[in-house]
Amino acid sequence: MFLVQCFASVNAEPSKVMSMHYDDSSSVIFLNILESPEGLPKNLKFSKLENPNRIYFDIENAVLIGDKQQLVFSKSEIKEIRLSQFTTEPDVVRGVITFEEGFDTSKVKLININGNILIKCSVMSLKNEYFNPLYDESSPNLPYSSVTVNSQVVQKVAIPQSSALKAPDNVVADIQQAFENSILNNSDGKSYDSVVSVDLSSDLKLRTKYYINGYFIKNNGLLVNGSGQITASKMFYLDSPKRLVIDLPNTFVGKDIRNKEIKICPDGSCKDTAKIGQFEYNKGRIVVTSESAEKYIPVFSADAQSMLLINADKLKHTELVNCVSNLDKAYVRKIDNKTGELILSFTEPVVHSILRNDNSLNLYMFNVRSYNELDLIKTFKNTYYNELTMSLLPQIGVRASMKINKDDIVKVDQSIDGKAIRLTITRSAASSSESSPVITAKKTAIQGKVVLDAGHGGSDYGAIRDGINEKDITLDITQRVASLLKSKGYKVALTRSDDTYVSLQERVDFSEEETPEIFVSIHVNSAVATEPMGIETHYYHDYSKELAEVVHKHLMKEIDTKDRGLVKSKFYVINHTTIPAILVETGFLSNDEERSELITDSRKKKTAKAIAEGIIEYIKSQQSDKK
Repeated sequence: MFLVQCFASVNAEPSKVMSMHYDDSSSVIFLNILESPEGLPKNLKFSKLENPNRIYFDIENAVLIGDKQQLVFSKSEIKEIRLSQFTTEPDVVRGVITFEEGFDTSKVKLININGNILIKCSVMSLKNEYFNPLYDESSPNLPYSSVTVNSQVVQKVAIPQSSALKAPDNVVADIQQAFENSILNNSDGKSYDSVVSVDLSSDLKLRTKYYINGYFIKNNGLLVNGSGQITASKMFYLDSPKRLVIDLPNTFVGKDIRNKEIKICPDGSCKDTAKIGQFEYNKGRIVVTSESAEKYIPVFSADAQSMLLINADKLKHTELVNCVSNLDKAYVRKIDNKTGELILSFTEPVVHSILRNDNSLNLYMFNVRSYNELDLIKTFKNTYYNELTMSLLPQIGVRASMKINKDDIVKVDQSIDGKAIRLTITRSAASSSESSPVITAKKTAIQGKVVLDAGHGGSDYGAIRDGINEKDITLDITQRVASLLKSKGYKVALTRSDDTYVSLQERVDFSEEETPEIFVSIHVNSAVATEPMGIETHYYHDYSKELAEVVHKHLMKEIDTKDRGLVKSKFYVINHTTIPAILVETGFLSNDEERSELITDSRKKKTAKAIAEGIIEYIKSQQSDKK
């Protein structure tokens, strides 16, 4: 199910298309739209195009906030969804959905039900990165496309009193309810829906991705409400009086709330105050004045559209409203000798906080209840993040903590579904020269040695068609390649030599320990439609492209099938290995004709011969270059 959801709570011209949100648990895409008074058409129409097989639909009288957006899928009827500002006079946002060849697009229905557009399709799995910046110390403002924002009229809508709006007993639940309700206290003492009020001339260009439209005070915390994706910079402190300052790049602050003095404790229990201002043309600034300024922390909502500034001493409970999550997986990648990347994946969207000081970084995940410590230790071992520790904190959640240098640069990104956090740290010269570096030096590759990876295995069958398993074909071909290479004097190591299960990380660890010259993973492709066929060769790092080109050339020379070309893909095993690595898709098990060939001795023999000859040519060329 692909769902485009439109939130129609603001009287504005034109409609604003904010962002695409992906939820992999239910295979749902949310297209966040603030509707114009006229709303969206009741019956949205789409047009069909061919080569490639795709449809497009237009959202009229609408502007796209930020850059064009793209989601890429694998093993799905939908291959790609793109969103862009098609025209500006008139304002039209265009969505383009590309399908697998052979998919019947006449089955697609676009229906607007109460501001929701629904498109039925199969399960979708994202293939491309889908992260947005949340916290960035690298600093200059990020560039976003200019869009025209017309004057907006405030429409105040009273919220009926109900028990659901009564203050919960604990503070963290207040955070979640504030995120969900987003209500705004007004000077007349009544509560209204959070509204946008902007006084802009029709020709003003707004270069921003986040728009602050209000604030909310509850239980001595300041919640900043907005539309779009919030990004925060490193906090800093000032004296006389003591103040906390946090800047929000690419942010526009509504003029009706700028520079107002906000009492954080309306009940008089503290004297803390705050101001929200437009510091630069597209940078917002929040200043909290307090004798306890150093205790304030930012808490980001799961959708990254709200941020709560609150004294950490007031966060004493763990109960969150409808949002309990677990840390599911962790991935570590070395980018270069100074930079490492860590991705934490969760079962549900995460409410979290980033606390950075001169010698440490702490990531608090307030609604996370559990994690597998042994798996994390194994993942972090001998990597950039081997000093990172995870701990359960009573009445708080989970904390990830790591010692860093004050000059190190920290960047935190959040996935658009709120279920993943990416932490990137670039070490300063001071960190790099420390006696106990975090990164373990890589061993020198052994010349003439190859690691071959037979895809899947054991309980992981891979693709299955008519009782034929991908794992069996990949093992057969891999063993044939190994035999050919050994007969030519090359050293070969196999990630699996029989029908056993080997995790993706274990395959990477095995390769790193073996220190080969190259890594080659062998797979068989599959699709929902039966028409696709042919061979693809995948690589991720640029230094792997030459290996991919050489092996693919031999495959297409040896085998009579469709040439699907080279593909730059972020498959785990070719992304996390630190030597030239490729993944070969030797054909489509889902295609009846090609499946009947893939299981023959002749096709397996040709495939193995081509891969082996490609490997040999590549290694010889590398050895020749070194002479």
